[in-house]
Amino acid sequence: MDVGEPVWQDLESPRDLTRDERRLLEQLVGVVGEQVLQRQLDAAVVTARCRCGCSSVRLHSTEAPVAEGQVRQLSGPGRSDHFSVDARSRAPGFPDVHVVLHVVQGRVEELELFAGEGVAVPLADLADPTDVTVA
Repeated sequence: MDVGEPVWQDLESPRDLTRDERRLLEQLVGVVGEQVLQRQLDAAVVTARCRCGCSSVRLHSTEAPVAEGQVRQLSGPGRSDHFSVDARSRAPGFPDVHVVLHVVQGRVEELELFAGEGVAVPLADLADPTDVTVA
C-alpha cells in the first residue's frame, strides 16, 4: 500500500461474520463484559477488508453504542471516543499474531489481525487469544 491510499477496500455488499471471526470477537468482547458490545456483535457485519492483504476487517452494527462514560472508563488514557481489546495469538507458521478489537464512538469498528504487513492469517487455525487487555 502506498502512503495516502485508503486503508479499507469496501465490499460490494456487507457480509456476515465468518464462524472464526465471530469466535475470536466473542472471546474479546467476553473479556470486556459489556452487554451493549455483545448486542453489537450479535448484529455485526463485515463492510470492508484491509487493502494490504492481511486478515483485518471493518465492522458495522446498527445496535446502540456503548455509553461515552463507559468508553472513558474502559479506555486506558480515559478517552471518550475509543478503546481497544488487545491480545496475542498464534497459528502454525505464525508464532505471534496481534489481535485487536477497536471500538470507536462506542461501536465495534475493526477486527485487526497483524502478523506482518500484508500477511493473511488463517483464522481457522488461530489459537484462543492470550494476554488480553482492555485500554
